[in-house]
Amino acid sequence: MSTTRSFPIRSSRFWYAPASALILWLCLWCNLNTGFWNIGFANSAYDWQLSIRAALPFVVLPATGFHLLLRRKLHLPRNAPSRLLLVYGAFATFAAIFSPEPTWSLYWSMTFIATILAAWTFVDRADPIEAARQLLLVTWVATFIVAAIIGYQARNSMFGEAGTGYEVMGTLNGLSRSSGVARWAAVPGLVCLVRAYHTRRLSHITFFLGVAAVSFFIVYRMQSRGAVFGSIAALLFVLLVSSRMRRYALPFATVAILVILVLDSPTTVSNNVVTYLQRGETREQFLSMTGRTRAYERGFAAFQDAPLFGRGQWADRLTIGEHVHNSFLQALLNGGIFGGIPYFASWVVGWILFYKLQKRSARLTPDDRVHLLECGAVMMFFTVRAIPETTTASFAVDLLVMVAVYVYLEILTVQMKAIRLQRAIQPYYLVPSWMNRSGRPATIEASRQI
Repeated sequence: MSTTRSFPIRSSRFWYAPASALILWLCLWCNLNTGFWNIGFANSAYDWQLSIRAALPFVVLPATGFHLLLRRKLHLPRNAPSRLLLVYGAFATFAAIFSPEPTWSLYWSMTFIATILAAWTFVDRADPIEAARQLLLVTWVATFIVAAIIGYQARNSMFGEAGTGYEVMGTLNGLSRSSGVARWAAVPGLVCLVRAYHTRRLSHITFFLGVAAVSFFIVYRMQSRGAVFGSIAALLFVLLVSSRMRRYALPFATVAILVILVLDSPTTVSNNVVTYLQRGETREQFLSMTGRTRAYERGFAAFQDAPLFGRGQWADRLTIGEHVHNSFLQALLNGGIFGGIPYFASWVVGWILFYKLQKRSARLTPDDRVHLLECGAVMMFFTVRAIPETTTASFAVDLLVMVAVYVYLEILTVQMKAIRLQRAIQPYYLVPSWMNRSGRPATIEASRQI
């Protein structure tokens, strides 16, 4: 008896994701660095483009909702991190009725929810895993393009005469804060570093290592402590997880540290590190984390005024008048305890999904193993950064990146479960009907086992 086993045939198409999903996702990226206040009559071309970009969520949200309603049911895990974020977003939307500026809170709730729904439009396809991979690819490329634009605009000070990250910020005219610029550079840096150690083409290795070196140099120059420690944690994480990177990168890092210690004494190195981290601040400013401890105290007091439901998106700016600089405290301010619980759970479940997939990484394709490591590195970076900054609690590039990571992990989890189920029932298909004790055809026997 001869049996044949079918293997999935990879299509020659480059784009698996629908054009509508790509357009909606890019619209949300274009909405960054705008706000509700930009919508209205404009007097110049610059004002018009700001107004149009700010109005894009009014198009994206109904378009994604309509798109998902017309398609088949989404196959996501019940405890998917993106689902938990949507629950948190729903509570924050309801809490807008308690906001000092309900219109502003509703606007940011709309952009928050639109981000999750737009990511779901990628995977509502016949081949969701390919579309999820391309969601990641588009996200990585977008961060790379923006980081390149920022680096080019501030090239003279960033790669030249500027003494501190604050001096570099002066050349960007308020485009982003120091931590924001470092965040833009860290994501493509981590992705390129992972890819450099998982490719055999010399041209690719050279390109990826070059991009990673420039990216981490920008992170270093911006002196954002959250981004620096987040990058270090992410790099240590991939070294622990990836045997290939331990084999090549760990010896290189060890040699580099030894060279630094040989050129300078440990005392000099220690003093340079302290000077770098202090960024010219006074002792009081350094101990207060550049005013963050004050923001934490005021933010916790504001949370106690509305502990159950919060005060809607942007509650920190609208109640205490400043950035609260902590993802979990901002979630409590935005959605209260009812919204904070699913928000906290989204982080935990995201890491659980990664851990389960990493345990079975040998069963993944080589491409998915690399994508999984990229997602883990980026998750670790934003997990650390969530302490001194806000990540996924409100609409920002952090949310766009992390939602793409979550959706990919969710779809990969569903695919792995489907493969395990297929392997469980496959023996029934391989046994001919005359060998079944029941005498039924093999396909019927397998269906009964399902």
